[in-house]
Amino acid sequence: MAKHIFTYINPPSERDLDAACLVLEQGGVIAYPTDVNWSIGCDASNVKAVDRLRAIKPAKNIEVDKQPFSLIFSSLSMAANYATVDGHHYRLLKKSLPGPYTFILKRSKNLARQINDKRRIVGIRIPQSPLILALVDKFARPLATTSLSFPLDSEMNYLKFGFEIEERFGHGIDLILDLGEEVIYRETSIIDLSSDEPQIVRSGVGDISMFQLIQNES
Repeated sequence: MAKHIFTYINPPSERDLDAACLVLEQGGVIAYPTDVNWSIGCDASNVKAVDRLRAIKPAKNIEVDKQPFSLIFSSLSMAANYATVDGHHYRLLKKSLPGPYTFILKRSKNLARQINDKRRIVGIRIPQSPLILALVDKFARPLATTSLSFPLDSEMNYLKFGFEIEERFGHGIDLILDLGEEVIYRETSIIDLSSDEPQIVRSGVGDISMFQLIQNES
């Protein structure tokens, strides 16, 4: 059963961050609240841990199952080690992050070697969450991540509290970082920056007006 840690921010607890990093180092899977929903993650460089992540949240079909997870970074400088960020994209990212976005970028040459991933693109997240930013910064490697977007019932009520995560997924994860707050399920806005102009893949919480303006001008 998962270890359930009630932690805090401003500043984050170093002891709790150390406990989470130890789990990640050992190939574990952790659950945490982001800026938009409850998510699970693991060390993106650990193939067995990523397989565990995929098993916890089975895909609806085999094609989705083949899709890679997004990666959480603590900063643009960290992301630049795994994704190609040119000057134009950097300005857009700088204005938007940290925030509720997933950006699709061309991978850097280092990506496949560092996290055993040969895909041509990579989805990056830098969430507006002091807890997760501090965790990834301390761990010093990106987390492979996916949201826990499971409805609890036929009324489509989604997971909101840490105890619900424990009841439903405690057998498959190793640690829950819990701020003791309700987390309303929402989705990030997905922006594809892998080509010359931004393409809006999904309109979510993040403001997409800047990217719409660029599309209209092109």
